[in-house]
Amino acid sequence: MSESQRPPLSRTAHVYVLCVASLGVLVVSLSVPEVIHQAPDWHFQWLSLVALTIVSGLLPVRLPTISISISISETFIVAGTLLFGAAGGTMLVLLDALFICFRLSWSRRLRWEQVLFNVSASTLAIWVAAKVARIHPVFQTDEHLGGLFIATLAVFVTVYFLLNSWLLAIAVGLEQRVPPYEIWTKYFRDLLVNYGAGGSLGAVLIYNTKTVDPVFVAAILPLLIVLFLTYQWSNKRVEAERQKNADLNRVFLSTIEALALAIDAKDQVTHGHIRRVQRYTMALADALGIKDEKELDALKAAALLHDTGKLAVPEYILNKPGPLTASEFERMKLHATVGADILRSIDFPYPVEPIVRHHHENWNGTGYPAGLKSHEIPLGARILSVVDCYDALTSDRPYRPRYSREHAEQVLRERRGVMYDPWVVDTFLSILDTLEKIEAAHDRHDDSASQSSAGLAPRQLEVISATTAEDREFNELRRELPKSTSFLGATEMLFRHLGRVVPAANFTLFVMKSETNELVPLSSVGVGASAIETLRIPVGDRISGWAAAHRQVVVNSNATLDLGPVAKTFSVPLRYALVVPLSGGVGSSIAVLAAYGSEPFDNDHRRMLESAATLFMASVAASPHAQQGELAPSGPAPSPAQVH
Repeated sequence: MSESQRPPLSRTAHVYVLCVASLGVLVVSLSVPEVIHQAPDWHFQWLSLVALTIVSGLLPVRLPTISISISISETFIVAGTLLFGAAGGTMLVLLDALFICFRLSWSRRLRWEQVLFNVSASTLAIWVAAKVARIHPVFQTDEHLGGLFIATLAVFVTVYFLLNSWLLAIAVGLEQRVPPYEIWTKYFRDLLVNYGAGGSLGAVLIYNTKTVDPVFVAAILPLLIVLFLTYQWSNKRVEAERQKNADLNRVFLSTIEALALAIDAKDQVTHGHIRRVQRYTMALADALGIKDEKELDALKAAALLHDTGKLAVPEYILNKPGPLTASEFERMKLHATVGADILRSIDFPYPVEPIVRHHHENWNGTGYPAGLKSHEIPLGARILSVVDCYDALTSDRPYRPRYSREHAEQVLRERRGVMYDPWVVDTFLSILDTLEKIEAAHDRHDDSASQSSAGLAPRQLEVISATTAEDREFNELRRELPKSTSFLGATEMLFRHLGRVVPAANFTLFVMKSETNELVPLSSVGVGASAIETLRIPVGDRISGWAAAHRQVVVNSNATLDLGPVAKTFSVPLRYALVVPLSGGVGSSIAVLAAYGSEPFDNDHRRMLESAATLFMASVAASPHAQQGELAPSGPAPSPAQVH
């Protein structure tokens, strides 16, 4: 086995490598004199095995997802150990490892720790295995290999495999901060069969002749090729399945992300929260040394879905501009349980539900829903709670403006060891500079992506967000209009809610003055309001007069037709007009609602203005002040034929 290039090792890994290297140097120093002092007529046999070992090492098979490769050279290493004992096998492994490191150095740069470990681990494993199995050089005796040969071979191959694989698994585990048993079980356990096959072929090679007979080498060559192809085919199948699972998981997470973003888009206050939480959570998990793929996937999904349960919390509680009452807070607390119960119905291949359920537990046991404390709380939930808190503190909320970074850091330090895991808080605070750089890079990417026509998803999320805002404003307008004590107050209320969903720079309500048959502004808000309040528009003239006379909506007509050239001189030039006639008022009153802006209006803006006008007039008609004639009644509306 050989290792490919690895990232820098931790201090613990360095100590481990040096320990293995020291033992490796020791066994090599014991083996070199023994091999040198072999009988001269056996040097050719040993050199032949060296050549066969190196040549077979040219056909490595890379294990999937891990920087380790295997080859069929174990066949000749086993044969060499049986012929020449522990010393001969040790030197074969040494030369094989050195050759592999030399070959790898052509394609990538190897660190000294890698070379040292590659050389030492295998030499130590083969030497210990030979000593445990009590293998002696068979060329030194004329005795036929006895009946215990198979048992001896089995012990030797098994010990060699276990020691070699565990030495590698521990090294990988220390580097990736994953339990070595998980590494060994996932990548090495099934390789015992391959070692057994190589050992059997090595034994066949020297069993009868006790030499490296070219005829026997030629005879087992097809078996070695089959063994190599089996290695290669098996690993290709494993890699194909791994890639298939990775693709399915990517689709799975993409679907989750799309649904979570759709939910997030409905929230006008915390919009964008889950994206930031996901980025921060994954960066924090990396800083904490979490490498397990399932745990990382669970965190990624939980970060997206942790607020799913807020669908069960009334909107007035979520967006309340003040502190929650005790009963409101109890209702808010349900979101953790509801969200987890929803996710429990999904057969996730990793533990998402516990993270979502417990991300509001406190380190001291005072959180909800289960009152878990300390390490009873899942690590993923402890990570998510810190990130969720920081993003909430540094975002605008209905009940307070965003905190500065310094203020948010202070809050986290105060809650350290009370609400949040001290280890997680300390690590999070240590990477805040990195997180700010990540966020700045993400913002730049979003800015450049927004200039491209390819991004369909963001536009669809904006549609969801705008629809939610429209629904909220119209519900509030429907509730508040009947409470108005005057017609003018109702008008101001109408303009306030429309201004949040229709991008107009000015709203004006014109009513008819019956004495002069003119439309006059009853109320005007926004850009140019003082100039517009002096307008007098004859019914049938200009945009508003025509719309009033014909009872038809006018969309994106030139605003100067209503306002004159002065419309272009305002701080925000008024270029487009959207005018909606009002109907359903007192008697046959004539009025129009006009919106002026610098950008064209679309069909949604027209629909919202028409709906608001209908709602407004229905509410006004039912109110007491409407019966008092505050909307000045006019005579019969002129017919279209009378208007010029």
